[in-house]
Amino acid sequence: MLTPETLRTVRAVGLDVDGTLSHDDHVIPERTILALRRVSELGLPVFLLTGRARRNVLDLAREIGLTNLVVSNNGAITFDPVEDKNVVLRPMNHDMVRGIVDLGHELGMDVTWWTEHDIYVEHHGPISDMLTDLNETDILVGDSTNLPDDVTKVMLFGTKDLLDTHRSTVLEKFPEAARSMYCFYEFVAEGSNKWNALSDLLERYSIAPESVLGMGDGGNDVPFLSRIGVPVAMGNARDSVKAVAKAVAPSNEEDGVAVVLEQLADAHESAA
Repeated sequence: MLTPETLRTVRAVGLDVDGTLSHDDHVIPERTILALRRVSELGLPVFLLTGRARRNVLDLAREIGLTNLVVSNNGAITFDPVEDKNVVLRPMNHDMVRGIVDLGHELGMDVTWWTEHDIYVEHHGPISDMLTDLNETDILVGDSTNLPDDVTKVMLFGTKDLLDTHRSTVLEKFPEAARSMYCFYEFVAEGSNKWNALSDLLERYSIAPESVLGMGDGGNDVPFLSRIGVPVAMGNARDSVKAVAKAVAPSNEEDGVAVVLEQLADAHESAA
């Protein structure tokens, strides 16, 4: 239960995007956008913490009107959406990228690798269709035998059953692999995750983790939700997310983020 007293202690908000801010069609509803603007206008930084590509997050931050730093590529890139400048860019170790791609081939999974500005797949098909559904655009076909040195994220794609079957194999070789939705394993540079990115942001803004309200639905949200003062799970969240949450919001389809942010804004406005 989020009481007004608890909400008045909040000094910043950290939010996942897909499955949290967005509906199942990966579009963010107008009610949620208005709630985000309302909270931001109260002077509370709203930190987007997402696996989406940098250009996608830039467009989203500008649509909302955010002026604070935001995080893309699951923690690998932190940037200023006003100046369109990076403040953190963590490329992956090339040997690690090679190993993940080879593992994907071995397990029969499709592969996508991302740089700061581009998204590559080996061929168009179900994986590029899914990325398009996630509002990623201009997906390129690349050569996985000649991977670039500036990869910031790799994902393995397959059916839920395929990912479930090979979970132990993936985690044995790459313990920091994060399950994203039902169909992806995500990999970023060692030490890059939503919590490390958020921790850096909080230091830059002189905000204590205890004063952060965060919301998420997936396994890659647990590292940051488990370390802040007001962790909130979406109604559609995985059990691992609900286990670390102090409250459960309505689902993403029920505009759960908007519901909580409206309560947050009400609490701060009533105390003004």
